[in-house]
Amino acid sequence: MHRQADSQRECCSDEACYSGLRNRYFEGKRLTADAFRVEQDYLIDRRRLLNRAIHGWGVVYGFAIKAPRAEQGEGRALGIGSGLALDACGRELVRVRAGAVGLDAVVVLDAKGRRVSPDDPDRRDEKEPSHDRAECDDDCWLLSVHYAEQPMDPVDLHDPCSCERKEWDHVCETVRFSLRPIRCDACCATEECGLACECGTGPCCDEHANDKTAREAERSATHKPRQPVQRGGCRCLCDHLTGLQLDEDCGCLTEIDERCGRVRVDLHHGVPLACVKLQRDDCGNWGFGDDVEACGPRRLVKRNDLLFDLIRGCDLTRISAIGWAPWHRRDALVDYGDFQASFGQENPVKSGRNVTRDYWVEFSRPVRVDTVKPDCFSMTVTIAEDEAGWGESRRVPIIDVITSGGPDPQHITRAVLVVEAGWAEDATVKRHKIFNKDEALVEIAVFGDFIIDCNGQAVDANAVGLLPAPTGNGTPGGTFHSNFRVAQSDA
Repeated sequence: MHRQADSQRECCSDEACYSGLRNRYFEGKRLTADAFRVEQDYLIDRRRLLNRAIHGWGVVYGFAIKAPRAEQGEGRALGIGSGLALDACGRELVRVRAGAVGLDAVVVLDAKGRRVSPDDPDRRDEKEPSHDRAECDDDCWLLSVHYAEQPMDPVDLHDPCSCERKEWDHVCETVRFSLRPIRCDACCATEECGLACECGTGPCCDEHANDKTAREAERSATHKPRQPVQRGGCRCLCDHLTGLQLDEDCGCLTEIDERCGRVRVDLHHGVPLACVKLQRDDCGNWGFGDDVEACGPRRLVKRNDLLFDLIRGCDLTRISAIGWAPWHRRDALVDYGDFQASFGQENPVKSGRNVTRDYWVEFSRPVRVDTVKPDCFSMTVTIAEDEAGWGESRRVPIIDVITSGGPDPQHITRAVLVVEAGWAEDATVKRHKIFNKDEALVEIAVFGDFIIDCNGQAVDANAVGLLPAPTGNGTPGGTFHSNFRVAQSDA
């Protein structure tokens, strides 16, 4: 019986352990270089597995890119700050000190990731179909950071057989940078969704309302369970994570000869940092140009607190103030005289334009002026019909928007509505006006989906309860709805 157990144990011990082999320590265990290697490999591999499975890959923080200074002249170098990134293999890419990186310090790759000479940036992959190759000065290059290992502290060893050999006592985990050609329009391409959902099938995706027994139906009616909104569908997240394949080809490091020795670099799993351009100096030498796009191609690792801020909409622009805030959704009627004055006066005279006094909005962040148009706003007046009690709605003619504020002519922070002067006189001044009949309901809408902020996102204009401002429910776009009631005219 004992022989059978020993035989089974011996058989099992011969199998390779791919899920994670670690040391088991006991008194009398002989520690060899292989034993320490097993322990180190286990800790490193397990940490990298968790990195790529939980956090993903990209820049965690830092790696600020600064364009070369004009006075640098020959050998124009980029300024690259300190930072942390995770590559697709889960390795930590750490740059501890900021410094200048010249073209002679980067690895130049072709479109397929193969090394080329840094003195020949005109070389391209001939099969690249849509790359503009008319002038190298107009080409774009993708700057990436890569995991690298540099051996340090050489030692001389004397074996028992009197053979001498050299070993490295330590390995420095560091980074190296690369350049590879890229289409300029790809520098600002939006990252595609990694989550693709198909239609779910199966018991959890079917409705069983018709299959319930009378007792189950009665119990369901008595005890209504909470049913939160199910994001990701009934099977989408499950199917996505079930089929998720992590990059396993992570063992290949390329040896590169440098001035101070050899460095082993993973050229296949770089983390994009920026799109740059190259230019020649007066002597014909290549260097980095002034054009640097450091956010478009950069992939980011989003921390938990950052994700929570995104859920709350901290990145969104909101309506921060409105001119009619004292009237917004209040119970009391607005005095007709105040309402009449809120449309302002014709300015300039005989221009046909009334620049309103109270109908303006301000934004918490600059928005693009070309997206702020009259159709972004709507103003409707509803009065009671003579018969049947229906409400008759009439649209206020908004003919223009006057914009102001903002850091430059392309962006603004304030918009004032302009209405037709003839309408303002007919509707609010003349003797036979609609406000003579009864009190009126005024409804104003601001369409946030139409207004784009300086970051390219729609304004979060969603109304929040009774608050006139700030708006926002944490999602881009939406409509700000406001209303108030106006007292009947005294005429």
